[in-house]
Amino acid sequence: MQTASITRKIHKWIFLFVGVQALFWTLSGAYMVVMDLDFIHGDHLVKNLNEPLPAATAELFPTSELLRDRSDVKSLQLKSIREKLFFVVRDSDGAHLLDAHSGIEVSPLDQQTAITLAEHYYSGDLPAATAELISENPPTELQSRMLPLWRVNFDDRYGTSFYIDPNTGALVTRRHDYWRAFDFFWMLHIMDYEERDNIHNPLLLIATLFSLVSVLAGLVLLFYSFGKRSSTSAQRQQEATA
Repeated sequence: MQTASITRKIHKWIFLFVGVQALFWTLSGAYMVVMDLDFIHGDHLVKNLNEPLPAATAELFPTSELLRDRSDVKSLQLKSIREKLFFVVRDSDGAHLLDAHSGIEVSPLDQQTAITLAEHYYSGDLPAATAELISENPPTELQSRMLPLWRVNFDDRYGTSFYIDPNTGALVTRRHDYWRAFDFFWMLHIMDYEERDNIHNPLLLIATLFSLVSVLAGLVLLFYSFGKRSSTSAQRQQEATA
């Protein structure tokens, strides 16, 4: 009986510690299981992500001259944006967007151009509501992505935000309210309240170990409970036959 009493105390106090977190695990897990990942990723919100190269109507600017005028070029890409051709040059200074016909650099993109591109990538019919250039103190939904980025918001039922790279014109990522809820529940689930991506953090490990001990203590109590019932039942049968 002393073992059962000690086990009961262990089970009670540990579960007081991990009970709230166990509730968070259940609620967050239910949300993440119910929601479709493609929907959470915002695939339904975008279009024109991979535009085919249009037929060239004029001679392209010689790439040899682009390389000659820049040092330490790491990559050179020809891409189409709104049926216009551009070079994306990456060198030691970062990324640069150049008109593929004139060779003139058009980056960094201004606010109106970023809005135009966001509306080009957006699958809905609404115009952009607001736009701001984020160069420091990024929101947690950007995670570790490099700044600066244009954030263009749409006043739709999803609370959509598009992040446009001012140096390449690319849609870096998209966020919406269901994604933000998913990210919040993911934070609760893995107990990483800062970066929200470390599933090996000490707090999660400690809570998991305490939960395991609590479950094992509960199993021990269950064994004693059934054992007690069996003894009581046998005693009643003996009394009935006496």
